[in-house]
Amino acid sequence: MTPMQHRAVLVCILCVLAVLLTFGITTTLLKKGGEEPAPSVSESVADPTPGEDLSGHYQIDNASTALLTETADAGTDYLNDTLFLGDSNTVRLYNNGLISLQQFCAKEGIGTQVALNEGIVTFKKDSNHYTIPQAVAMMKPRRVVMTFGTNDTGMEVPDFIAHYTALIQAIQQSYPYTDIIVNTVPPVPADHSNYPHMDQAKIDDFNMALLDLCEQLGVRFLNSAEALKGSDGYGIADYYTSGDIHLKSAGLKAVLNYLRTHALQTEDRRPDTNNIPTRTMEYVSNPSSAVAAPSSEAVSSSESQAESASSSESSSSESTSENKKFEARYRVDKNGGGTLSVGNDTGNSSVTYTVTDPDKSITVTAVPAEGHVFVKWSDGLTSKTRTDTDFKQNLDVTAVFGTASVHITSEGKGAVGSSYTFKAALSGKYAKTENLRWYANGQEVTQAAGKSSITVVVDSSMANASYKIHAVVTYNDCKVSSNTLTITIGSGVTSESGSTSSSSSSHAGSSGSTSSSSSSASSGSSSHSTSSSSSASSSTSSGSSKAESESESKAESKAESKTESKAESKAESKAESEAESKSESKAESKTESKSETSASKEAESKAE
Repeated sequence: MTPMQHRAVLVCILCVLAVLLTFGITTTLLKKGGEEPAPSVSESVADPTPGEDLSGHYQIDNASTALLTETADAGTDYLNDTLFLGDSNTVRLYNNGLISLQQFCAKEGIGTQVALNEGIVTFKKDSNHYTIPQAVAMMKPRRVVMTFGTNDTGMEVPDFIAHYTALIQAIQQSYPYTDIIVNTVPPVPADHSNYPHMDQAKIDDFNMALLDLCEQLGVRFLNSAEALKGSDGYGIADYYTSGDIHLKSAGLKAVLNYLRTHALQTEDRRPDTNNIPTRTMEYVSNPSSAVAAPSSEAVSSSESQAESASSSESSSSESTSENKKFEARYRVDKNGGGTLSVGNDTGNSSVTYTVTDPDKSITVTAVPAEGHVFVKWSDGLTSKTRTDTDFKQNLDVTAVFGTASVHITSEGKGAVGSSYTFKAALSGKYAKTENLRWYANGQEVTQAAGKSSITVVVDSSMANASYKIHAVVTYNDCKVSSNTLTITIGSGVTSESGSTSSSSSSHAGSSGSTSSSSSSASSGSSSHSTSSSSSASSSTSSGSSKAESESESKAESKAESKTESKAESKAESKAESEAESKSESKAESKTESKSETSASKEAESKAE
């Protein structure tokens, strides 16, 4: 090869090497460039997700004096005496038929500030709007359960507690006789995509701070969050609408069950439950509508669309409202104790009406059974007869009855100069001494009103007469009558009857037999009869041979000659033994030394 050819080969080799080197470098650089995004992918996977485990975040002091611990089931009466205050999840208790309108003061979207300052509560025949503390004072509840905070998560914890404190103190000042229970802010499910601003960790912080607040203010804390939470620290998905923060019926029932089994049982401090107004609601609440986002955060358009979509569950109720078609349902509490009466239709356990005319009036009377009194309607009305009109929403009320009875006894002698003591034993929560009245022969003894024990001195003006004594205890215009005692005063003759307020009984009296029957809770009638007995041992007339005729006590003391002759012939064989057993009798004391015949004649003479 020539030198020129050698050079050409070297140049070609160098070019090939340059190409190979360039290709290798380029390939290496391309590989490195393709691997760059990897770290960002890894970082995105490491970001916290809505379903992050929060099981260890919520820590409650189980030894706190404010915490309500588990109790026996307090039952529906406990719920009926409770007024629920809150936001949309409280409204949903009503929309799901779990409480009545009279049992809540709440509105969708409100927080602690609105609850304190805005007039959101209205009543029938009253154009005013009242704040929640004002409404509590008017409705006089046994207790209140407060559930606020879902709409306050835009606040910091100290601000939330400050507003909640002001609300509690306003209720305490407005109506100091009610027990206050602060419920936890409901947890949210892991999937709350319709409300991405909601933060379960902050809700936990709210609730832990609320327990401390309850300790400081001397009110009680209901940790219902533990009934709604799953093991991950979020709300159990089955209790919530999909992607939502609102409780479904199952979740609401879980809260009510938790309330009943973590009951606060205290003495009823309310001075009265009279003149409680009837609630109205000026807006048609949506069972599935979402609460508004906190004021510090705007609700996105997608959230608004989600609200509209979720409202489809209540389309039927909205249609009902537009057509002004409502349902009015009245029923008797599951514990019974009475019936419902509408006009001539009596003995009902429930009645239901479809109201197409809002101005229609419906009058229903709660009729207590024997041994019971009417306590109240579940919406707070204490009149047993109610008339509802001006319908703006469905009505569902329950008549609540309670047991009550009174039984009277007596001690003493029916002789002039002696005395009788009558005592009344009351039974049942609603049978109170201050409502007790005494009657003699149908006339009230006003001096004995409100007394469970009375003593009567027998004077000459009471001689030779019979008296029927009974007592009546009242509650809400319902009367429960006692058994009747028949006292015969003359020559010391006493006959008594005994019966309970729910059944009648008869006892052989000392000078005859007496029967009495109790009356129902609404009537005070009684029946009484007396018949003679040849074996009577308490006849203390001045002659032991005196006998009763078919006439009553006055006939006994004024026996005619025909009766005397009968008494003489009947008593002849027994006069001696009767005279010996009646040492108390004036006749016996005067005729101890006389013969059997003279004793009989003297008794006949005195009877005339």
